[in-house]
Amino acid sequence: MKVIGLTGGIGSGKSTVSEYLARRGYTVIDADAISRAATGPGGPALEPILMEFGAGVFNDDGTLDRKAMAEMVFSDADSRHRLEDIVCTIVRDEAMARIEHLRQEGHESPVFFDAPLLFEMGLEKDMDESWLVTASIETRTYRVMKRDGVTREEVLKRIASQMPDSEKEKLADHVITNSLDLSWLFEQVDELLSMLEEG
Repeated sequence: MKVIGLTGGIGSGKSTVSEYLARRGYTVIDADAISRAATGPGGPALEPILMEFGAGVFNDDGTLDRKAMAEMVFSDADSRHRLEDIVCTIVRDEAMARIEHLRQEGHESPVFFDAPLLFEMGLEKDMDESWLVTASIETRTYRVMKRDGVTREEVLKRIASQMPDSEKEKLADHVITNSLDLSWLFEQVDELLSMLEEG
């Protein structure tokens, strides 16, 4: 069973590739879903976040104030790294447990770990391969503005807070360029899948 790390910056189209892989019948472990559960009501990340950042990033009902947290981490690199350390540790442990469970069950087809911070977490070392989805800054900015209803400045700030694609490309085994239409995007994915299945 091969484990493939799938990553890409905001607006790159990584989620589109992830959804396509799931439709093709592949198992996809979603780091964002694990992270949302970890920071959701009763999640294991809440207590360490409270200890690290205080009650100011929580709502009155004890749930995480995601907007307040986002404003803090996107404007302050130190805060972002502290939050990532908490959440990424939980995500890594849960993802590795799921992968090990699949191995124990005798799962044979490739498994994909969809993780925006794959390289930042150093998790590519635990993967058999890593795939990076990229697109131009302009394309990514337009997509996120349209999707999230945010300003260009807000998107560029979020992109600037992430590892540059130029650095990720040095670490990735394969780069998927998502700057044209979906058929071209999926052609690239299909080609990589064929290489995987043959290998």
